[in-house]
Amino acid sequence: MPTAPAPPPAVTDRQAFLAALCRSGILAPARLAKATAAVPDDATAAAAAAALVAAGFLTRFQAGRLLAGRTDGFVIDPYVIQEEVGRGPGGRVFKALHGSMHRTVAIKVLAAGRTRTPDAKEAFRREARAAAGLNHPNIITAFDASERGERAYVATEYVDGPDLARLVKARGPLPAAEACEIVRQAAVALEYAREQGMTHSGIKPTNLLVARASKTLPGCVVKVADFGISRLAPADAAVDTDTQLPAAGAADYAAPEAAGDHRSDLYSLGCVFYFLLTGRPPFPGGSAESKASRHRGEFPAPVEAQRPDVPPGVAEVVRRLLAKDPNARYPSAAALAARLDALAGGAGDEDGGYVAFDVPAGQASSSYQPGYLTGMNPPPAPTTGRHAPVGETLSDASPWAALTDEVRPPRRRGGVSAVTLLAVVLSVAGAVALGASLVLKAVAR
Repeated sequence: MPTAPAPPPAVTDRQAFLAALCRSGILAPARLAKATAAVPDDATAAAAAAALVAAGFLTRFQAGRLLAGRTDGFVIDPYVIQEEVGRGPGGRVFKALHGSMHRTVAIKVLAAGRTRTPDAKEAFRREARAAAGLNHPNIITAFDASERGERAYVATEYVDGPDLARLVKARGPLPAAEACEIVRQAAVALEYAREQGMTHSGIKPTNLLVARASKTLPGCVVKVADFGISRLAPADAAVDTDTQLPAAGAADYAAPEAAGDHRSDLYSLGCVFYFLLTGRPPFPGGSAESKASRHRGEFPAPVEAQRPDVPPGVAEVVRRLLAKDPNARYPSAAALAARLDALAGGAGDEDGGYVAFDVPAGQASSSYQPGYLTGMNPPPAPTTGRHAPVGETLSDASPWAALTDEVRPPRRRGGVSAVTLLAVVLSVAGAVALGASLVLKAVAR
């Protein structure tokens, strides 16, 4: 078995750092000249990197990689990689900038196993074309899709906001009103897609994002990601090798029926609804095989047993979505959205089905934070913890090194690296810390 090439040596002086920056292709010539002039002649590589980050020429991600001696993987066709924003068994997601249009996009680079065969590549092209035809405010827009060697990538609308897994991790279970509105918007997206002849087949918290409020998006806007991509064969790492079932994380939200239709998406959305209200999937723990068995033959603990504050009408919606028989679920996502609209509008059951989307003071759950879904309040303090620069996660020298999932981070060794020194300098300079939690709030319907 061939050994991976040794990583390049770290950059320590100004001249070597600027040479690496030039080779990387991150900056256009005119901007590169300005960046070079902004670095003092006596600066070390770490100080040069800190100065360029502070001046807005580089991101921390780019600077850390350059300090690690890497000049590859920054440019994918017309896109310049800015930051890594997520990763999983199916691939990695990067924030990127279109070189000529200066449009911020998200680049999802699929794991090699998802497009390894000719049939898989053709399926990727077919699904990408279908996803490009979806145009809806609750669906992330696909701009571009292409392949480089054995890797395929999709360029989409960039959503400045967390996915639901991160949202619940930061806040805990959501108030019923917020959870209802999130699920309602996701249902509207699924109904639109069904009308276009598409199902999602991969609804889970990480595929549902909440956009940060802005002048153009003043309220809670849910965006469904990965239409088309979720229908591709999963990567090897996303499949239990013994059972060929989805790996444990994906199995938490998979419908009990083997080959489903839009009603399978509703079951998955019901699992997400359950997660939003309780902070855990319906059947936590265990292997993918055990989860699949429990989805087929068991019923989860009732939502109201864990959250007495959840109105009975909302708990009944969750139960119906999680029905084992697809015919016992809502007939369509439109019917689900209509039911949630009725609950929010006061047309619920007499036993307390009404949900007010402005949660009254003193009646909110412990996780409720005013302003959370509109972003009107200042964000909480950043979470602590070190985010490893990408330069520390790479161990091969291929141009796709930054965009693959197979490379494992090397073990940490003693000593202070140039990347660590960069982090210290940036901290002293007052650079914004990574990983700040968003602040959002529910919108009155």
